[in-house]
Amino acid sequence: MPTTYFLYARKSTDVEDKQVRSIEDQLAVLRALAKQEGLQIAKEFIEKQSAKLPGRPVFNEMLARIERGEAQGILCWKLDRLARNMQDGGTIIEWLLQSTIRHIRTYERGYYPTDNVLLMCVEFGIANQYSLDLSTNTKRGLREKAKRGEYPSLAPVGYINDPRTKSVIIDRKKAEVIKAAFALYAEGNSRLEDMSVFFAKHKFLSKEGNAYHRDRITRILSNPFYCGLFRYAGEVYEGNYTPIVSKQLFGKVQGVLRKKGRPHHRQKNVPKAFCGLLKCDECGMMITAEVQKGHTYYRCTKKGGVHCSQPYVREETLDAQLSATLQEFVMPQEWATELSKLAEKDERETLQSAAVLTQETRAEIQTISQKLQRLLDAYLEQDIEQETYRSEKASLLSRKKSLKENMADLESGSIAWLEPLRGWIKDASMLDAIAESDDLPSKKSSFQKIFGSNLSIRNREIVFSPIPPYASLREARKNFPETGLCTFLVPPAGIEPTSFP
Repeated sequence: MPTTYFLYARKSTDVEDKQVRSIEDQLAVLRALAKQEGLQIAKEFIEKQSAKLPGRPVFNEMLARIERGEAQGILCWKLDRLARNMQDGGTIIEWLLQSTIRHIRTYERGYYPTDNVLLMCVEFGIANQYSLDLSTNTKRGLREKAKRGEYPSLAPVGYINDPRTKSVIIDRKKAEVIKAAFALYAEGNSRLEDMSVFFAKHKFLSKEGNAYHRDRITRILSNPFYCGLFRYAGEVYEGNYTPIVSKQLFGKVQGVLRKKGRPHHRQKNVPKAFCGLLKCDECGMMITAEVQKGHTYYRCTKKGGVHCSQPYVREETLDAQLSATLQEFVMPQEWATELSKLAEKDERETLQSAAVLTQETRAEIQTISQKLQRLLDAYLEQDIEQETYRSEKASLLSRKKSLKENMADLESGSIAWLEPLRGWIKDASMLDAIAESDDLPSKKSSFQKIFGSNLSIRNREIVFSPIPPYASLREARKNFPETGLCTFLVPPAGIEPTSFP
């Protein structure tokens, strides 16, 4: 029974196919090849779609008709015309091995069920990897373009993509309308429906000729592109084009949008500031809050299955206790200044020592590289045996690898502890201001840093156990004058906080 063929020609609009013959060229060459070799063409399938992903309708139709026995062969320009993804490529290979497809004829060669399938696997793999690499490189290029302030997509209404300079320029007529729309809405007297009428009055219509929907109006008014910023791939970049509106006007419009936005359902139980901070010292359950007669009261949840006798405590009473406790952990300004100076000094000395050690390590690595080269020369000159060469080489490479890791640790980890120290100094210095403020969330955050989960309440009094180094700081404030140098925290070995008797 003679083999009947389907002719398949494909070209997508993707960058991957810029160098591929047009569909007309493919058809002309393949028809001539079929005539030359006497191939019987049952039908020609033409597709204009990328093959990076499965699901091409024309390709799937061709496979379905091959499965029904309407043809036994495929004529195409190259294998990558059939597939650039492993799923479609795998189907082609499997059907060829099972003789569902008896012959695939490309312009360059033919493929039969008895051939080594490895070649087809390699060709389909190369086509698939090319698409993956192309996608990655394209995304990388677009990100770099965004970093330079060049918008890597279609410009919004009010702007034009200039094909000559490949940049975004202002559409002067439409830009004036956009600017006027922002100014009008910023006044706070217009609804989104009113803005739709405003745009329609100035001939801003949808492709169907309709007035803009309120959702599109919202997208325009909330698009930072118009004030010189643009979003791309989840990030915001500063554009190098001319903004239509000022940042101040844009911010004012955002405030009006938020004010006029859809109302949010108010939570029945608004979270209270100190919830999640304290535990009951009697039963170990968490402390919750509820509002009674305009006041917030904190109480034990009493979910431990045992009787708990702890009473309520008002938020004002609890806040006063917490604020007074915070004052016990404030770092005096003189101590903070001295500690910061010592940290800077330690940083300089550590960096100098690390630089010296790094230089010595780098020199040793260079020496090992020279030894490896001499070892190779000696082996090539047959001055040493292969076994000796391999043994010495392995030893030198192992040493070189260890030195590189040590050098990396020196460069990255020598002063890694300084940033947490500086953060602690800053936090401890600000505790007095936080304690005197009405900012309850900030107080809660400070207490979590000082006590972790070691904070509870019993008989309306807080019970706590601070974690280092706050425990040392509190003890130091009891035993040393605030105006004295903080030598209690600076033993000869370094500036790490120490314990006290």
